[in-house]
Amino acid sequence: MKPNELKYPHLFKERRPLIAGRVFFVPDYYFEHHLFSFPALEDERLFGNSNPVFVEYCSGNGSWIVEKAKACRDKNWIAVERDFERARKIVSKTVNGKLANLFVVCGEALTFTRHYLRDQSIEGIFVNFPDPWPKERHAKHRLFQSEFAKETARVVSFQKGAVVATDDPAYAENISSVMLGSLLWESAIPFPYYRTEWQEYGTSFFQALWEKKGRTIRYFSFLRR
Repeated sequence: MKPNELKYPHLFKERRPLIAGRVFFVPDYYFEHHLFSFPALEDERLFGNSNPVFVEYCSGNGSWIVEKAKACRDKNWIAVERDFERARKIVSKTVNGKLANLFVVCGEALTFTRHYLRDQSIEGIFVNFPDPWPKERHAKHRLFQSEFAKETARVVSFQKGAVVATDDPAYAENISSVMLGSLLWESAIPFPYYRTEWQEYGTSFFQALWEKKGRTIRYFSFLRR
């Protein structure tokens, strides 16, 4: 399957949540999420088993999560990517790799988490290189805000984790402040609450890019209180 073979399923004026194959479309500027009954993760439309489920937000073109799904077939993986062009690249890799343990969500991270994930249904989450939106007037677009910390804490099982990778030192401070300030998360890493080496972590497009440019990668690991 080539990425351009996947077409967006409906026009903007007809937008609605929709599961089509191995992807769940969560439209922007839609406010009736309660009308859609999202299946349990064990449902045949998603994974068809009760294996632990992990979520990656900001999946980009899917290089990191596809490799995880290939290496850990006893685990289920959900890739969440808002950009349709990127999301369909992940779908293409999922289909071509015959990865029944990888499901793609094309939609905004907080919206999907808040409306479609059940309490304590997720074994762990990963956020790889979220957009730092460095200008202050764009701060409202940053993923890491109090509501995101709250909703991810709700869906992650107690004492399970959230791992975040970023190359942006200012955003790193924001991530730490939001997560630890929520009181729902605690750091699994002593002060300054991150590590700069993680050999077994895996490689994403942005990780390879920023490392090539000589940037320091900061990895945070949080545990649900």
